[in-house]
Amino acid sequence: MKTICNISLALIVILSLGCSKEELKMDQSFIFLKPYCATITVGGFVGLSEKCFIIGDTVVGQELNVGKITIRIAPPNSFRNDGLANSSSFQEFLDVPSEYLKVIKK
Repeated sequence: MKTICNISLALIVILSLGCSKEELKMDQSFIFLKPYCATITVGGFVGLSEKCFIIGDTVVGQELNVGKITIRIAPPNSFRNDGLANSSSFQEFLDVPSEYLKVIKK
């Protein structure tokens, strides 16, 4: 039984080390043309909160799907989102219909 536990533990460690976190490239800036609100996850999977944007708010994102723009609403390595999900962490990305956003020319 002890051998099975040791093997299982070793497999879990190996699998977790083999996982890589793919980083999305958020290389475009957008400005909100209309007010927009959405429900986001906070505290890992525990709670929900409303996130609202007003006209003129700027965000970074990328159009990954036709008609939807994925924007970053939380920095990936912020103090809130470091480590495992906890009561102060919240989701990092939000899909917004493209009719609410306009690309900012640089």
